[in-house]
Amino acid sequence: MRLVAVMVASVAALQPPKPPQAILFDIDGTLFDSDPVHLRAFQKILVEEGFNDGVEIDEAFFMETISGRQNKLICRDIFPDWDEARSEAFSARKEQMFRDMSRGGLAPIDGLIDFMGEIDRRGLRKAAVTNAPRLNAESMLDGIERREWFDALVIGDECVRAKPDPEPYLVAARALGVEIAQCVVVEDSPSGASAGAAAGAFVVGMLSSQTPEALTAAGCAALVRDYRELGALLALSPQR
Repeated sequence: MRLVAVMVASVAALQPPKPPQAILFDIDGTLFDSDPVHLRAFQKILVEEGFNDGVEIDEAFFMETISGRQNKLICRDIFPDWDEARSEAFSARKEQMFRDMSRGGLAPIDGLIDFMGEIDRRGLRKAAVTNAPRLNAESMLDGIERREWFDALVIGDECVRAKPDPEPYLVAARALGVEIAQCVVVEDSPSGASAGAAAGAFVVGMLSSQTPEALTAAGCAALVRDYRELGALLALSPQR
């Protein structure tokens, strides 16, 4: 009942564009429930680095400090004395660890493949917008044979500013040739939700990891648990 109340209160204040011109998807935690793999990778590598006196970080620390954020910002916060070269080496090592751990083991969020098919039937534009490194993004999309499905793939590290800055979503809208106000952003993290809301899109929070309160506070106008619920919210449920 609490989830429904949050969703109804949010949507009453802001309605999604109907029909939207484009859907802009985050990848980690939004197309896939990948946060548990990232958590395991960070737990392992941070123990190796001696962070927190060698005690594994817990899920609460991961959600508050790491999830959805750009690696260089994470390193800045937890290793403030490191120089850029050391931060980059750490990030490369961690992301290789993530790819090794996730290979063949990431399942799409429920209803995603059918939702993608409905987007194709409706002729909507689509982009993937992520703070993940390009190798990670391509590896995850290849896992469901959807790398070439997207009209654009925007990587935060390749923009002047990554999420939570709105630039990656603005870059995506420009690449698709659509107005950002006519886009729906699908996000699972407060960082990404803030970016989408600041850009001016209608932001839907995917409840794969974060709490409804955290996503609503970050700017989500609606909350869903899977792509079946998203299809119903946007009136994009498969036609029978």
